[in-house]
Amino acid sequence: MSNQILFNKYMLLTAIFTLVSTVFSVDLAAQQQSQTLVLLGSEPRMCAESSCTRSEKVENITQKLYSPTINKIKLIAKNWPTSSLSNKKATLDVLKQLQKNEPKHVSKQNLLWQWRDVDNLQLESLSEHEYNYVLDMLEVSESKNDKKIKSKAINTSRYKNNDILQFITGSLKVNSAKPTMLVITAARRDPYAYAEAATSLLAESQISTKWLALTPALAKAITTGRCDQLPSLRNSAMQVYNRESIYPSQAQTEYGLCKSGVVALTTLIKNSTGVMFHSGDTALLHSVLFNDENEPYPWTNSLITSPVIVGIGEGSAIQGNSLITNKNVTSTNVLKGETLTIKKGLATFNYGVLSTHFSEQNQTFKLAMMIDTLSNGKATSQYGFGVDENTALVVIKSPEGNLMTVVGENGVVHLTPGATNIAVHPPEQKTNSKPQKYRYSYWPSGSVIDVSNNSFTLSKRTLGKTLPSIKIPPLPVQRFGSILTDAKLRSLTQAMCLAQEQSAVAQQDEFLISLNTNADTRYDRINTKPFGCAVSNLSLVVESF
Repeated sequence: MSNQILFNKYMLLTAIFTLVSTVFSVDLAAQQQSQTLVLLGSEPRMCAESSCTRSEKVENITQKLYSPTINKIKLIAKNWPTSSLSNKKATLDVLKQLQKNEPKHVSKQNLLWQWRDVDNLQLESLSEHEYNYVLDMLEVSESKNDKKIKSKAINTSRYKNNDILQFITGSLKVNSAKPTMLVITAARRDPYAYAEAATSLLAESQISTKWLALTPALAKAITTGRCDQLPSLRNSAMQVYNRESIYPSQAQTEYGLCKSGVVALTTLIKNSTGVMFHSGDTALLHSVLFNDENEPYPWTNSLITSPVIVGIGEGSAIQGNSLITNKNVTSTNVLKGETLTIKKGLATFNYGVLSTHFSEQNQTFKLAMMIDTLSNGKATSQYGFGVDENTALVVIKSPEGNLMTVVGENGVVHLTPGATNIAVHPPEQKTNSKPQKYRYSYWPSGSVIDVSNNSFTLSKRTLGKTLPSIKIPPLPVQRFGSILTDAKLRSLTQAMCLAQEQSAVAQQDEFLISLNTNADTRYDRINTKPFGCAVSNLSLVVESF
């Protein structure tokens, strides 16, 4: 790394720390009303994509191993989770064959390859519930896993080179001389398996980080006095099995937290400097924050008033006013009429709704249709914010005022709906025939955004440090195809920004997407990264043809 790059990084981190310190330099009473949100679009990458080694991409501390023993096969037969007796019999036949062929511990990949060799169609016929049940029951416990792979999730050099983790650490230390962080992994199907890896994210920061065993099973058990029924509640509420045997220490932590009661749980959260919500399934995460009547649990208020809140992926999305709980829904499918399932969020980020993995997963019109739906019939529009991968939208709240900044590798999209948009598709229409209009802004890393009366603009400090324009060839006069794939919409708007283009036209299936400047549009180069050009208030119109 050159001296100039090191200097630039030093200046960035110094500015970040100054920003946080300035906003929080108020008296103690006022400080209690202050809060920092660090909302990541994905799990932070610890190295540049091109330089990541295999070991640096490892997500879990322990590699899971599986063993189709006779005893495990008997337990699978005894507690088969569904009414499909044909799937049960076929599965048992395959497992008995595997037990004869390879009784030793194997990785998940090898287990599935062996299963396919015996009967690939049978494996494909299992429901998701049945498939997960079998793997849970075949998993080898930590104490018996003699091939356990240990590696630190983060080493010191990579940690020091990650602006997002530096910002999280700085925010915690501004709030407390000895900060503590609670980590929630409830969004994961198996939160017990991910607990160790999740708490290691800040391993080199000297921040005391602990796993908060707030699982869907615990939420039901602690509120109904059924702590001794946690194993069966894991089966019914989470569809995970045998966790007390596989992860005994995490199961014991969960049981101890349950027995301590709601008041102790709430107190534990209140005494922590920060809370981290990890990524996964938004519906699972929602289930530990809101009950079956969609009312917040007694501990939810303590979570949302934590001085520092860190969200990762779906853990960020739930911080907005509302969130989408559909799985695998795409922008194209939403444009074609697929209905979005929307639930209320925590509203710690109360400016609108949040979407993550944004540009990389082409989420623009999924977010657009969501804010249309939420804005329908209301006096004020909802706003959409899309956070790219390996990027964080930071919100700093204080009695003196709020502001936002963008930290990390890429940027954040801000979407505002047009006043005449319709959010729903009439039953007789499969697609929108009426143009949907939006204002599109892109804030690159390093941007500081002033927040005032639901208005979001690049700050004077950002505009005062913009880079000179660069000369690039004008865009070709053409219709850019497959625009909602491979982050092409971000690439197109960045090219428009750098080339100072006034308009461009793109297409996705039967949808025509037009981008045009207007009196409020401006382009500003913020940094020299691939997506470092700020776009403000570009008109974005989508219509079918």
